[in-house]
Amino acid sequence: MCKLFVAVALLAITASAQPTPPTADQVKAELVAAGVSETAAAGLIAVGEKYKDQFIAAKGDKEAGKKVFDQLRTDAETYIKTQPEADQTAFVAFIQNKKAEFEANHGGPAPLSGV
Repeated sequence: MCKLFVAVALLAITASAQPTPPTADQVKAELVAAGVSETAAAGLIAVGEKYKDQFIAAKGDKEAGKKVFDQLRTDAETYIKTQPEADQTAFVAFIQNKKAEFEANHGGPAPLSGV
């Protein structure tokens, strides 16, 4: 589940690093394009949506943001464990691609890459 942690972190970083964060539909489309089933992608989006307002409220407060992120990670880990192995595998591949994109665009390893 360490990879899930990195994945969720990268999604959060990607969302915060862009002038306009990707919409839930855009993230879902990316997940599905990477081979994650519609059902699993929708579930991951639903988990993330539960924390959207909390992330907005925590903006600029590193400790509060970390607390919200830890809660999100726990819920996402719990959810992805309930999904078929094919979805879990596709999700890991998606995260690895996002990590590589981040590193290429930012000239270094993604935060939390050693986790």
